[in-house]
Amino acid sequence: MGMIGKLLSSGFSLATLPARLTFRSVRALAMTPAEASRLLADMREASDQAVQELQGLLASVDAEMSHKAAHLSAADKRLAAELALRAAEQHLSMAAINILRAVWLTLHSTPNLPPAELAERIEPTPNV
Repeated sequence: MGMIGKLLSSGFSLATLPARLTFRSVRALAMTPAEASRLLADMREASDQAVQELQGLLASVDAEMSHKAAHLSAADKRLAAELALRAAEQHLSMAAINILRAVWLTLHSTPNLPPAELAERIEPTPNV
């Protein structure tokens, strides 16, 4: 997975964390003390893992960019940063469009019921 993919994945995980924690806290209301203790341990472990992943990602970016940009002047670094931000903006825009397309396709992939055809559903009444 590329650096941007890892960053987006981490960002998504962090962005959804409050909702996941809320769900878990609501679920925790009906837990025994032992289950609640286990839930807290799981939450700490997930939080620690997210922090480690972000630290690793930042260290990787720092090492990569220190190597790749070592020869650039401050002005060149600013220009490269602008180009990188424009490229990221385009990629994120396309990612958002692709997500919307995926949602649309998912919503429209379920088999719909055929339209009701009254002529086929109503039995003809015999002529009296």
